[in-house]
Amino acid sequence: MKKLLGFVLSALTVVLLCPAGDVSANPFEYSWQQLAPGVWAAIRQDPFELPQEGNSVFVVTERGVVLFDAGGSPGMGEAIVAKVRSVTDKPVTHVVISHWHGDHMRGLQAIKAAFPQAQVFAHPHSRDFIVETQDRWLKRRVSMVPNIRKNVAAALGNNQDMSGRPLIKEEQDWLQKGLSITDQLDKENNRTAYVVPDATFEDHLTLYAGGREIQFLHLGNAHTAGDLVMWLPQEKIVATGDVVTGPVPLMPSPYTNEYVGVLNRIKALGFKTLVPGHGPVESDTQYVDLLIDTIQSVSAQMKTLVAQGLSQEAAVAKVDYSGVEGRFTHGDPFLKNRFQDYVSRAGLSAAAYLVETGKGPQEVF
Repeated sequence: MKKLLGFVLSALTVVLLCPAGDVSANPFEYSWQQLAPGVWAAIRQDPFELPQEGNSVFVVTERGVVLFDAGGSPGMGEAIVAKVRSVTDKPVTHVVISHWHGDHMRGLQAIKAAFPQAQVFAHPHSRDFIVETQDRWLKRRVSMVPNIRKNVAAALGNNQDMSGRPLIKEEQDWLQKGLSITDQLDKENNRTAYVVPDATFEDHLTLYAGGREIQFLHLGNAHTAGDLVMWLPQEKIVATGDVVTGPVPLMPSPYTNEYVGVLNRIKALGFKTLVPGHGPVESDTQYVDLLIDTIQSVSAQMKTLVAQGLSQEAAVAKVDYSGVEGRFTHGDPFLKNRFQDYVSRAGLSAAAYLVETGKGPQEVF
């Protein structure tokens, strides 16, 4: 029960709340960055903003627009449609989903409504999960906002955050402003319908249009078993989905035995610009290197702990993150809490234990 409660509170914190600072009148917005001629990145300016939505990238070609990830709600999908229409009169022709998590694909209905001929692609693993989880989403969305209101109110009433820590000012502001957006979130949830991808591919898909080359690659299992990245070899731009997320990693069920290899393959592309699944655009490999160091450290520690015969609970409790935590948080107390909730108390250590004991990570909706 303790483990389940911790998972629920962490999930609420990760997915459903907004940051300290001013709440946007319209929370379903992106900050747009032009990365190269005809290449636009949709970035959540604050990656912790409610609703926590994945970044997106689209490429304008002579034949139409190719989109990588569709946002996590109809409102975010509509924001993408509006931006596409502001820069070109060409339709979206192809959409590729990086993985099955809802914050990257629940905007598909808005894309398809605007561009009904658009073809949606995903890895077979991702399509299977989308099909499998759509009925559960319809049930979950009914209780989502009431549960947020109940749990946040209880935490604030006890002068605690969602993980039971003493409440710091930054966390209090975050929680209180989270409550202010729940009506909009509830309305958005209740108009969301799943769109199942039309087609799948396992290893790679390359599109050629008007001199542009757009590659979609499955480089291995990392964040999920169906991760795809988009690579523009001419522009040296890579979009990673949630294989890379910042400013702290989101790793609920990572494939720790393959993850470092995937990150090294991304580095080997020789990118100049990296668009993560969440967080700011990167222009070098420093953050990718930090992720590699983190996963290698946890995996090495867990190998030793498993060899000692420790239980999962005991082994997870002994993993030491002190060598990497400060490199993510830089002493910021709010980021320190996020690191605890998303990394050190979340799925990374548990997944490493499952990998080292031969059971593999378990992706959970």
